[in-house]
Amino acid sequence: MKQVQRWLPAAVLLTLWGWSVVRAEDPALTRPEMKARLEALKERTSRIPLPPPTAEELASGKSLVNNGRLRSLYLPPSWNSWLISGWGGARNARGGTAAALSALQQQPDYAFKTRVFWVVSRTNDCQYCLGHQELKLKKAGMTDNEIAALDVQWDLFPAAEQAAMRAARKLTIAPHRFGSSDLQDLRSRFDDARTIDLLYTIARYNAVNRWTSATGIPQDAAFGGEAKTELNSPTAEEWSNRQSGVAPVDVEDRPEWEAWEVVQERLQAARQRQSPVAMPSVETAAVVLAKDTPGVIPPQWFRAISGMPLAVDAWAQRQALLREGRSPQQLRLMIAWITARENRAWYAAGHARARLLASGCPEESLHSFAAFLEAAPADTRSALQFARLLTSHPQQVGDADVAALREHFNDHEVAEIIHVTADSNAFDRMTESLQLQLEF
Repeated sequence: MKQVQRWLPAAVLLTLWGWSVVRAEDPALTRPEMKARLEALKERTSRIPLPPPTAEELASGKSLVNNGRLRSLYLPPSWNSWLISGWGGARNARGGTAAALSALQQQPDYAFKTRVFWVVSRTNDCQYCLGHQELKLKKAGMTDNEIAALDVQWDLFPAAEQAAMRAARKLTIAPHRFGSSDLQDLRSRFDDARTIDLLYTIARYNAVNRWTSATGIPQDAAFGGEAKTELNSPTAEEWSNRQSGVAPVDVEDRPEWEAWEVVQERLQAARQRQSPVAMPSVETAAVVLAKDTPGVIPPQWFRAISGMPLAVDAWAQRQALLREGRSPQQLRLMIAWITARENRAWYAAGHARARLLASGCPEESLHSFAAFLEAAPADTRSALQFARLLTSHPQQVGDADVAALREHFNDHEVAEIIHVTADSNAFDRMTESLQLQLEF
């Protein structure tokens, strides 16, 4: 799309292109409106109970960020623990998801990666994450006017950053449309290692957005050691009335699932394709993987990220998601299939299909969402419908959707359902944007 077109209202562009549009609930289109919503989020009640910090927590000196506290209260430790060497962390120190995200943002430029996170969060209308990125960007030295430009005038940023922002927004709002030309746009500005890093990072940001927005975490009153932070700060007049080019006014209805014959064709094509992105060799990836699981031939997804310091942790966490947790294991496998099909992520779909068939799931139940839902145990159907909604329309998940889950699952299970859906969306985006070859 030409530069002049990118800043037309998104709904107008979609009408011109003939795409169907599902509007998000009351998106904040101007900067003052957006800031007011970010500040008001401090008064929100978490959809999963988040009790006040205990005296022990207050005395511990540990971070009391709401996101980290909710994760620690409801998710298995193995799902939320990162040991990142090479990025300034000590080998005997473990950090949560916030530490992993911080590490990702440091490579290679904290402010640049935070701007990308801002774009992803604005696209997903994740107000919790958006508030954090606003404050981080200011701490990194950006003025409010410079942050405002992220919403309405990308041509003020370097060409390479514009390419990263284009990739971030499209991979966030329409991963099923992210294709070879989008990947090439990114590769024209970054080498292959940086391209992998960016796509993995964008994917992880999408996971965090889905977790924090679906759980309904209230915004933190304080940030970065400050006693109190103000998100609803004044906006300069020149930026006050300009309408967002990033906010999700253009969320599409995802197409109905393809006929099974088409699915088989897509899976076969995924087996035969070769990623255009140069990745570390299988031998190199095997050496890295041996730090956790010796003797295993690394799958393509691990090979892709094996040059990143968090690769082994990402592997261990993925194994934990499959094997541990209070929610039914079969349900977690089913969620992975739903997200992959909704996102048209054929590498991820191949992995999810293989696991479901190995678990005894009849193949005919995979042929459509209706068949999949009908074959599922009645008490899991609300979770499957929720996973589909959180995948394609995270901006529209509301209190009632999580309340419906809590009628069938306890709070630990609800948290795991949200987390698995979020993590699967990240896996889908990373593997399909890189056009990884399916191994089987």
